Amino acid sequence: MYEKSLVKERFIVKFKSFFTAENASWLIFLLLLIGGIIAKLFLWDFTSSDMDVWREAAKLFIAGKNPYEETLLSFQIEGMKHFYAYFPLWLYVCSILLIFPETWFFPLIKILILFFDLQVVVLLFVILKPKVENPWRLKLPIAIWFITPIIIMTSSMHGKFDSLMFVFILIALLANEKKLPVAEGVFLSGAILTKPIMLLLVPFFFRSEIKEKNYRSFSIKLFSLIVPIILFSIPFLKEPLIYLKGVLGVHITRNNDMGLFFSLFKMIFPSANADVYIRISLTVVIVLFWVLMIIISFLKRIDLYTLSFLTFLGFNLFYWVFLVQYTFWIYTFYVLVSTKSKMKAWHIGLITPLLIILSTTVLALLGTFVKTGL
Repeated sequence: MYEKSLVKERFIVKFKSFFTAENASWLIFLLLLIGGIIAKLFLWDFTSSDMDVWREAAKLFIAGKNPYEETLLSFQIEGMKHFYAYFPLWLYVCSILLIFPETWFFPLIKILILFFDLQVVVLLFVILKPKVENPWRLKLPIAIWFITPIIIMTSSMHGKFDSLMFVFILIALLANEKKLPVAEGVFLSGAILTKPIMLLLVPFFFRSEIKEKNYRSFSIKLFSLIVPIILFSIPFLKEPLIYLKGVLGVHITRNNDMGLFFSLFKMIFPSANADVYIRISLTVVIVLFWVLMIIISFLKRIDLYTLSFLTFLGFNLFYWVFLVQYTFWIYTFYVLVSTKSKMKAWHIGLITPLLIILSTTVLALLGTFVKTGL
């Protein structure tokens, strides 16, 4: 009887000793990740029209046609689904996937995007681990990022490849910390080749070289940035104007999906003629805000993570187009900035749902309100 009691007592002691803050945080972290993976797999059959667009663009490319001609046409015709409007990195990925039976295309896309999501989790952990001592504060925000509805909806439901963009930009940020100019330039180039919006962050990555007058590192980084973009663009450089318009120009001219300030001004100035002036005004505001952020980055000691977060927050606040994945961008940088900051945990807990849920809901409702004219 005494021996049984002793064995039981030893088991309880070992059980309690196992559940240290570190081990318990790992257990919850892994359980949340597993739950997120299961949720993403349940959404396996969902597709979006964007995935159809990528497939059709890849087919045109394989057939020797220029898909960016279709892109320009789609942005000119009212009500037509916008065609592929990025640099060709994802186009090449989709073209490779078409080697397999066409029925595999959507599942393979979903597998890749789930893999990219998990890579973002790993990279967030690698970046934050040296900066955050508390194991719960380190792991919970990352796990919550993975299971947040806005992330699941963007990646696993609609099959958008924004997480690939973040794989590249997070590696570029790591390379910046470790002073690796070649890797920094190459992975920053990868982020731009995935989504051209990452061009906004380029000046911040050259800040230290300019301030320190380190022209050697500046040249190496610039070369590493430009060369991959040129190499990936070679098939389309025969028609450079069509290519640049299809990648960059169409985003300036798009006129659907109403963002916050556009919707507000649209209610004040409801005439159709006012739309153009509102867009021009908001474009000027975006450029001025971006220039202001560049100036501040040289005058103040602000890290790249915070600069990236504020830049995307400002851009998405004033841009007249609203898409769900814009919240994806802001939230991912917010996880980095808030987790390593001096903010109290309960402050982070209050702001996080406000940023994710309320902002998305308000913007979506406001856009719908203006569109329907209710």
